[in-house]
Amino acid sequence: MKKFLALLVFSCSLAVTFAQKNYTLDEIRAGWAKKTITGVKSGNIIPLLTAFNKTWRTAPATELLAHPVTNEGDEDAYSITVDTPNGYVSAQELGDDGEDIAACVWKRSNGHKLFAVVYTRYYGLTPHPIALFYDYDATKGTLTPEFDIPLVQLLPSYSDRSVDFVHIKLPQQGKDVEVWEYLMPWGCYIKQTYKWNGMQPMWSSTTIDNYDQMCRQFDSTYQLEEKVKFDKYALIDFDEDNNPELWLSSNNNDNQAIFTISHDGIHMVASTYYKTHLIFHENNVIGSAGSCGTGCFNAEYVKLNNSKVLYRFQDFQEYDYQKDEMNSTYSKDGKELSKAEGERIYKSFGDVRDIIPLMHELQP
Repeated sequence: MKKFLALLVFSCSLAVTFAQKNYTLDEIRAGWAKKTITGVKSGNIIPLLTAFNKTWRTAPATELLAHPVTNEGDEDAYSITVDTPNGYVSAQELGDDGEDIAACVWKRSNGHKLFAVVYTRYYGLTPHPIALFYDYDATKGTLTPEFDIPLVQLLPSYSDRSVDFVHIKLPQQGKDVEVWEYLMPWGCYIKQTYKWNGMQPMWSSTTIDNYDQMCRQFDSTYQLEEKVKFDKYALIDFDEDNNPELWLSSNNNDNQAIFTISHDGIHMVASTYYKTHLIFHENNVIGSAGSCGTGCFNAEYVKLNNSKVLYRFQDFQEYDYQKDEMNSTYSKDGKELSKAEGERIYKSFGDVRDIIPLMHELQP
């Protein structure tokens, strides 16, 4: 009898241990979209999170459900927010290498509800979030995964997650979802706003910190009649220093500008308007070139290193009608060079390379 009781206790402890398994970020990412959650008792935020946590258990959700009351977070392991009237809850683990969870619910125009969970795992100070969305059908008591929502498919503007971090902010009030990308070497952000359309949050706009300063640098360079409006952007690390440069462009690609951004400031290193075009070389060189009149061609190059301009190089070419040939005048940082020195520097740039940027929209 004692052996039987001991075996029973051991078996029960194994069952409890198995039932209390916490799922990793990778496990949830790989499996959540394949599993409909059933037996959901209510469309309110706490029952929804409870049903989710029974299927995909995490430490912060378990802590929140065990203590579903807002606290100050000073002496607790988690800072907890419970706002049931607004359909919002969150639990943030204090300290580095922690886990956060946030969840909210919207009423959909088809009579259902949309339930969202953002689960974030921190590695040091770098967050790795995943956004999950479910359709709640009250008549069936089910949470059905919705994988095609844009926020589920979200990719950072820059592909190297060691350089930036992404924070997905669900709304406690209102209906807008915000995605904040902080590029650590920049010290500034890119913010995407997703607005509610009655069924789901849809991308509405993107804001780049210090964008107005960049536009002013461009406008002061060209003195155009109309102020520039950039419509899209890309992040490319031209000099491979883990600090990407920002490439802004108009929809028709007439106006373009490339900026280095660091704690030293924001600097426009290359730009074009409708008469010029960008040129890229292998050895961390960005240039712009174009006609400057009949029989005249001008190219300006910037050599980058660690997101700083090492020097600026100019190749001014003018056609000599008497000799029927093009003559080049070279200069470096405003100082004229000999032809031999100019040709040597230009040769050091390496071959021209094609760069096709992955552009993201700034405005619809």
